[in-house]
Amino acid sequence: MNFIPTGILGLDEMLGGGFPESKITLLCGGPGTGKTVFSIQYLIKALHRGEICVYASLEEPIESMKKNTASFGWDLTGWEMKGLLITLDLFTRPEIGSNKNRDKESDELINLSITKLLDTIKITKAKNVVIDPLTSLVIHESRSGRKRFLISELFEELRKIRCNVIVTSETSPQEGDFYMEQFLADGVILLNKDLREYNLIKTIRVDKMRGIKYDEQPRRYSITYRGFEVFNKEPVLV
Repeated sequence: MNFIPTGILGLDEMLGGGFPESKITLLCGGPGTGKTVFSIQYLIKALHRGEICVYASLEEPIESMKKNTASFGWDLTGWEMKGLLITLDLFTRPEIGSNKNRDKESDELINLSITKLLDTIKITKAKNVVIDPLTSLVIHESRSGRKRFLISELFEELRKIRCNVIVTSETSPQEGDFYMEQFLADGVILLNKDLREYNLIKTIRVDKMRGIKYDEQPRRYSITYRGFEVFNKEPVLV
């Protein structure tokens, strides 16, 4: 099996080399856990390999994301000018109306966003894709069955294209909970932050990664001026 280096110090060691090639990895975590930093750092590594990448933002405006990540020394506009990075702003906001109209408008907007994303990946022959976050794509969809169907269809189409995909989610699964995206993804990584004895502890855990052996123990991580870094050889509590 081929591995795709994540560009994140310590995580590749936990995975035995990186993400399995042509798989969908779900990155779960609450606000402020570093999902976007993680995702962009992964893309930067791929861009340096000369691989075409697509970043689809469904929440934060693209220009705002660029300014926030520039503090790490990442010039995303420069990569866009080279033709290696394609950024998409796919935020959807259905108009207020009757329930029937909202459902119809939601379907149209979601389908339009998914079509634009898939068409962009196919046309550019992108090898690496980030969807950030998946939660926002279906947040306006009130029907749970429809949500599951949309996520399933999206993942199926992405697998047909055979690209490397990171999908972020602002939902952190709790024990006993069931989330369709967690079940469908090939890999699941959980980011968490807790306050312990007045100290903020950030942890990363590989919850699932099909087809490979991995370190399943939670490990501490930090976000510095260098980006996302995992302390894969240190215990969570010291």
